[in-house]
Amino acid sequence: MKGFDELRYIRPTQVIFIFAVTVVLMLLPYHIFQNEAIDYTQKIYSGIFETSVENLASALSVGYFQRSAMYDAVSSGDEEFVEEMLQEIQQDFPGVRSARLIERPPDVPLKDQYKLSNIDQELYLYFNIYDSLMENEVSDRVVIARIDKDVLLSEMHLDERVSLTSGGSKSFAYGLRAEVEGYDLTKWLIFHSLTAGILGVLFMMEVLALGLSRYYEMHGLQEIMYLWELEDSYTAFHSKNVSKIAGLLGKKLGLSRKKIQQIVNGAKLHDIGKIGISQKILRKRGPLDEIEREVIQGHPAHGKEILEHFKYLQQFIPYVYMHHEREDGSGYPQGLKGDQIPLEAKILAVADVFEALTANRSYRDAYSFAKAVEMMTEMPLDQGIVSALIEILPELETELSGRNPEKCWERT
Repeated sequence: MKGFDELRYIRPTQVIFIFAVTVVLMLLPYHIFQNEAIDYTQKIYSGIFETSVENLASALSVGYFQRSAMYDAVSSGDEEFVEEMLQEIQQDFPGVRSARLIERPPDVPLKDQYKLSNIDQELYLYFNIYDSLMENEVSDRVVIARIDKDVLLSEMHLDERVSLTSGGSKSFAYGLRAEVEGYDLTKWLIFHSLTAGILGVLFMMEVLALGLSRYYEMHGLQEIMYLWELEDSYTAFHSKNVSKIAGLLGKKLGLSRKKIQQIVNGAKLHDIGKIGISQKILRKRGPLDEIEREVIQGHPAHGKEILEHFKYLQQFIPYVYMHHEREDGSGYPQGLKGDQIPLEAKILAVADVFEALTANRSYRDAYSFAKAVEMMTEMPLDQGIVSALIEILPELETELSGRNPEKCWERT
């Protein structure tokens, strides 16, 4: 990761701050996670407990109270046999704390195999007694069995997580109250919070590295271009002024803010390919010979080669490579015409020509704004953009560096 290389640009306190904020934000919802975990655990445990009770009730009903032997013993008053069966139930089923034969309560209906009731936070099962074919039922008596809740929880290994008590804060199965202990998420949350903090710092450093890389590439080359142009009084502020004109043109043409900013940045780099060309050629007062003209016309391709070495500046290649293309195909380096030329390059071409015409050169004095646009209406430029240029001329009087506003409209 590039981010570690950029640590020297930020203070350690900033790294610590980002780390601490990320950790705190991760820990803030701790109580929510914990409560959600407990609620989910309570639902799962309740379901397990209910299943265990239902299985116990079904086993007792089928195994003891749907048998002709029990039915006959209760019907005939054979209390010894009945007591023997009830004792056997308590021995074989630890989940049954007690079992006894009683008169049928009014709220225990006939025809049901059993009924479960919660009385003062204790669970009771009422069993109807049938013969083996379930054709006959004891009408006046039932067996009541008291459930040992703690034993059932222990058998399901839930006793360490669930405590059934009348003062419990959670609603459990069958209306029972309970205290439910969820799984401890503290260590898990601390681990993930620390991990998130580290990732947050790494992400911050990577974003910083990305931002600095773009800054170095964009503003670094722009500054180099600006300083290079300052060496020649005739070209000083050229790229800076072209970017201002192009930006105002983009705004006048209704382009988006993002596109305008891209055009402005591209304009600042449009002549980067001239770096390395001999000053004797660039400052020559007379006309260029064939070789010198070929060197000058090679600067768009040279600029393209420079930007290709910079990942984040490759988007500006069209500005550098095509700003000397013309509508009729007479431009260079590719001889493109009309719609073959991107709009951005056309805007830059108009801005570049206007700035060059209205600035002093070693071989001539600056033209006035009026004279420059008059000349441009005869050039193979996009005339729609030239018309937009004419509309923003008043703004350019004060916007362009190195211009004398009083002479902007004088004809030379």
